[in-house]
Amino acid sequence: MKLYNNWKYDIQIGEYSCVSDKVVLSPDVSHDNTISLALGQNRFGGQIIIMNDCCVEDNVVLRGNIVIGSGAYIMAGAVVTKSVPPYAIVAGNPAKIIGYRYNESDIAALNLIRWWNWDHDKICDKLAREEINISQFINNNLKTAEDGIRGIIPAEVNYIEKSNHGEEKILLYVPDFDENEPSYPSVIEKFVEMYSETNYELLLYVEDNASLDNNLELLNIEFAKYEDANCYVNLYVGNLQDKRGLMGQVDGYITSCSADNLKYMDMAELFELPIILNSKMNMETHKDMLQFEKKTEKAQSLDTRNLITIDVFRKFKEVVDKHINNIYSQFEEFSMIQYSINHAMENVRYEIFADEERPLYPTIASEDETVDKIIQEGKSICRFGDGEISVILGEDRQVFQEPNPKLGVRLKEVLESKDEDILVAIADNYGDLTRYNLFSRYNIRAYMTEETRKKHYSVLDFKRKYYDAYMSRPYVDRADNMTDGPVKRFQRLKQIWTGRDVVIIEGHQTRMGVGNDLFDEATDVKRILGPAVNAFDRYDDILEEALKLDKDKLIIISLGATATVLAYDLAKAGYQALDLGHIDLEYEWMLKGEGKRVEIKNKYNNELNGGDQVEEINDPVYEKQVIARLY
Repeated sequence: MKLYNNWKYDIQIGEYSCVSDKVVLSPDVSHDNTISLALGQNRFGGQIIIMNDCCVEDNVVLRGNIVIGSGAYIMAGAVVTKSVPPYAIVAGNPAKIIGYRYNESDIAALNLIRWWNWDHDKICDKLAREEINISQFINNNLKTAEDGIRGIIPAEVNYIEKSNHGEEKILLYVPDFDENEPSYPSVIEKFVEMYSETNYELLLYVEDNASLDNNLELLNIEFAKYEDANCYVNLYVGNLQDKRGLMGQVDGYITSCSADNLKYMDMAELFELPIILNSKMNMETHKDMLQFEKKTEKAQSLDTRNLITIDVFRKFKEVVDKHINNIYSQFEEFSMIQYSINHAMENVRYEIFADEERPLYPTIASEDETVDKIIQEGKSICRFGDGEISVILGEDRQVFQEPNPKLGVRLKEVLESKDEDILVAIADNYGDLTRYNLFSRYNIRAYMTEETRKKHYSVLDFKRKYYDAYMSRPYVDRADNMTDGPVKRFQRLKQIWTGRDVVIIEGHQTRMGVGNDLFDEATDVKRILGPAVNAFDRYDDILEEALKLDKDKLIIISLGATATVLAYDLAKAGYQALDLGHIDLEYEWMLKGEGKRVEIKNKYNNELNGGDQVEEINDPVYEKQVIARLY
């Protein structure tokens, strides 16, 4: 897909970047200024700039002020709050770099080639004639690019002799005179405010054209405001045929709101200059970009065919020898040509191990054993994901439950329970990840840092056996989600309620089993409806209503973190109670058959942006099933 720059103010998108229509953009993080690409709306505020050849997948949130560097890959569901360096792969919430699309030398070569600046016919001709192979592509085009760069003529800039304090830096800015809401007055004001008394210089490039006299007068009006300021502002008036000649003479580039801004940013990327957003324009941005450059220099980006080597896993040599064939098959599933696993390296020793070298992580029963316990022994289950553990730790990560200290105390009580009739289940994220698909593995790795692992370990008991919390998530994150594997797992799960009277306790827009056959094998279905969000606020009322039920009823609960506590209290009272949140959405996604999370318009969905916008239904059967409404 080729997207042209239709957003001149808040949002700018470069050449040949692919951006999902399910992307949420918040250019100004200090205001309620969230917009969607699908709406085509725009308001001046901060900046979000997506450079060339980028891919931004479904349900990504981009929060200003940020630059997505050329060639970057933003994986589905990522929440990006910081600028992303070229060719980086980011995932998670908050998004973190999990690798790079190519190795360091290839990134350097592509930075010189910058194929998206070619004539469109040339690109089409190249694609038609040449095999899509990154090594061949670089070999065919690098020398021409290097020769072109050698031909750049440096601009003759008359620099200012400085006598203020600190190091000397020159920041280039091209005023956006023609815009309805230009940024140049703000840039000049911020420069004076931030860099007075320093040896920083603001270099303004003004084209020599028919508007020159008027544009110079506009600048004089601004300069008159700061006659007493002790700072350096330089003016370059000219008509450079190759404006790249300016970039080699400066230390950073300040963005504008002009439609030409992306062209200048592309030049700045070529010279690996720090990019400073005009809406932020402080040295923190400058430092962030410099840090990204250092990360790029240190990145161990490897070809996919060479991901697992003795050098990479030197201290795990015996482990690698034992598991290398299995690991090759895992990484070959991924469709991306090349990427690095520099971030995932932190987690790899927990995923690959010999029995005698097993690192520390909790014992978790298999999915099959967990389901067998529920079916054959009538056990109840209370599930803990990262959200529930975060509540215990006092962190605010729950989408549909506000922080509540009492809920944290109750969840800790459940987590520490030793009741033999209650399966305490946790997410199987701590060791081997082979059952998950590549996207899910990297999301897990991006989240499961050493710091996060340490926090989780502080509340887990390594002397006990936990059960599998993901038994209710048998589809979307699984490596076999495009096979009949999920169908078989759901057939097994349906045995839990086959021939049973079921009472579903759920949020009032959750609608488990509505519009599908998930619970068709149950003898009867009744429902108690609670709040869609902050269900714990009505906990006592929900529990009181549930305790009126006959003990032979099978209770299935979907109420976020509240479900974990409710299943525990009902199990203690003699019911078989199952916390199975998301099982219905997983079933809906499997029926859609796309291998990913998709919108289900008539059901509440906390895992997709806009999932709280739920369509009403007219279903007499569903209405008849409702025995209590507590919201």
